Formats: sequence, C-alpha cells, structure tokens
Amino acid sequence: MTIFTPTTNKQFFSPFGPTIGYYKMKNEMVNELNVSIDKNLKDHSDSLVGKVSQELSFDEELKNTTIENLKDFITEYHSYTKLRNSMGKEKLDPSKKYQIDVTGAWYVRQFEHEYNPLHTHTGCTISCVGYLSLPEGIEDEWEDDYKDHYPANGHINFSYGTDGSHSCSSFLIKPKVGDFYVFPSYLFHSVYPFYTKGERRSFSMNMIFSHVDN
Repeated sequence: MTIFTPTTNKQFFSPFGPTIGYYKMKNEMVNELNVSIDKNLKDHSDSLVGKVSQELSFDEELKNTTIENLKDFITEYHSYTKLRNSMGKEKLDPSKKYQIDVTGAWYVRQFEHEYNPLHTHTGCTISCVGYLSLPEGIEDEWEDDYKDHYPANGHINFSYGTDGSHSCSSFLIKPKVGDFYVFPSYLFHSVYPFYTKGERRSFSMNMIFSHVDN
C-alpha cells in the first residue's frame, strides 16, 4: 500500500481513477493494417458485444507485427501508471525482462447507424483501440453535431466513477486516423452511432503485461 506524504506546501495529485495513454501511429503501420484486413480472417462478431457489421480476428502474424510496433509505448504506459499509482515510489526495474501477451486482437468495422454498447474487456489487464479509417464526409456530420450541447456521433465514450462537483465520470474522444489509445481493461467504454455512409474502421487488442523470470 502507498501512503501519501506531502512533499511541498501546495500540490495537486490524482490518486484515484485509471490512466489513458495516447500514441500517434506511424502511417506505415496504419497502411499495413488496412491492407491486412483483406486476409482470410475469422469473423467472430457473434462472440463480442458490438452491434457492428463485422469484427475480424487477427491471425498470429498480424498480432505479432502489431505488438512489435506498439510494445515500447505500451511498456512506457505501464511504467507511467506504476509510478503514478505509487506516487512516485515504484517504477519498472530496467534490469528485469517484461513481456506483453496478446490474448485477443481484432478489427472493428462499423457503418452508419451501428454502435458499440457500454462494456469492459475480460481475460486481460490492458486494452486498446487504434483508428484506421473514417467515412468520407464525416467531418461535415461532426461540424453539425458539434453545434449541439452534447456532440457524440461516432465518438468513443469512457466511463468511470461518479460525477460530482470535483470529479467527472465521462470522457469523450473524437476518432482520428492514426490515433491509438491504451487503457485498463476494466474501464467501461462505448461507441456512439454516426450517420454518414461509409466505414469507421478500428482495431482493438487485449493484453497482459507481465514480468519474465530471467
């Protein structure tokens, strides 16, 4: 257990709540993932919660290639959360080896009027989402939607805790091609429908970060 000890006469800190990590993927990675969707991949839409057209499982080669591109950032995310949650007292030991096991990875193909209901991911400790393509013309929809008091079309919504005068329990993210987010698997999230014809394509992975005995 970490015990808080003030270090200055005035400071702000966040001992509660999960951390979300953001990374901008390289264009080469985005292009490779978009091309790889044409592989003969297994459709396991029936076993997931998404109310979307198709969710295609990554094959082993695709899993390995994707995690190889992202492992440094995911390790950095894990290190940051360890340091933050211990209030600066714990960090990853550079003399030890760590590994990231991908327990599941898949494309999400979402079209107009479809959505992903509120859910978490199980059988893992870390989850993520990366954006690969958006419908042509969706910026026009967003421009109109942003005139509303609560714009949300096609956005991902993260939820945690309870709203109060000094806290917020809902966090919206507008998808952009190449954007990648990593977060704890227990963090509730959902995706709102949009109404522009075309595909909103993303991918997700479930992962376990662990120490490897030398």
